[in-house]
Amino acid sequence: MKGVALAYLSVFALVACAPPGTPPAVGAASGLTPTSYAGGTAANTTTAFDGPYSFSGEEYEPRQRFGFRRGFVDCPNYTASPLIISTGLAQFDVLNIRFQGYVTPQGSLEMRTGVGQHFEGRINPQRVITGRMIGTCVYDASWQKIA
Repeated sequence: MKGVALAYLSVFALVACAPPGTPPAVGAASGLTPTSYAGGTAANTTTAFDGPYSFSGEEYEPRQRFGFRRGFVDCPNYTASPLIISTGLAQFDVLNIRFQGYVTPQGSLEMRTGVGQHFEGRINPQRVITGRMIGTCVYDASWQKIA
C-alpha cells in the first residue's frame, strides 16, 4: 500500500508542477476545441477579451503546499505558455498539462485540467490576467495582452 501511495504522489507532483509544453495556436482561427473539463460555460462568455496574452514570469511564484505524510513539498519554478483566448475560450499549457475555461463578460476566468488542477483569475482593464493555479503546488501567475 505504501508503494502505491508513493507512486500516486510522484505522478501527482509531476502533473501539478511541470514545465511548459507546446503553446496553443494564436489568433481567431486558432481552432481551440473545448474539452470536457473546461471551466465555466460557453453560454456565459464573451469575445471582448480574445487574443494572445504573454506570460509574465515575475508574477509566477511557487508556494509550498503540505504534502500527504511527507511534510511540505518543494515547488519548482516552471514557466507557462502564452495564454490564448478565442471566442471566449481560454487556454494555456504547463508542461503537457492543458488548462482550459471560459472568460465571463465581467472578466472572471476559471480554468481546469483533466487531472485535477485549476486556475482562478481575472482580467483587469489594462488587459492583464492575474490568478492562482492550484494543484499539489500553488502558483500565482499573470499574463499581459499582446498588442
